[in-house]
Amino acid sequence: MKYSGNSGFTLLEVLIALALLAILMAGLIKITADNTKNLWYLENKTIAATIAANRAVQLRLDTEKPENLDGWETMAGRRWYWQAKRGMTPSLGGTVWDYRIEVFLEGDKSPYAGLLSYVSAGHEQ
Repeated sequence: MKYSGNSGFTLLEVLIALALLAILMAGLIKITADNTKNLWYLENKTIAATIAANRAVQLRLDTEKPENLDGWETMAGRRWYWQAKRGMTPSLGGTVWDYRIEVFLEGDKSPYAGLLSYVSAGHEQ
């Protein structure tokens, strides 16, 4: 058998291959961007949960148990605002308070983490 034509790709075949490659690359870039965004969110969630847990421990250790507490903390190169609000657990007759602790990244309006912690009321009532 004898071939009389060129054995290379036609211009149309090359364009189709490039179009497919471009579509695949765009998909990979989107997946990478989404993964980076999710990683940032999960990192912030973890840091905020750590700050909330630290505040809960500090509330248990402090002798004074104010009704409302708030402050700023820097962790992982970011500034975080936290606030703790006290309630009373009715079933325990006022011997235990519950504190709702929320942690916000500076500039955000919604908290990254929230924690409900139970603290002994101690001698205050």
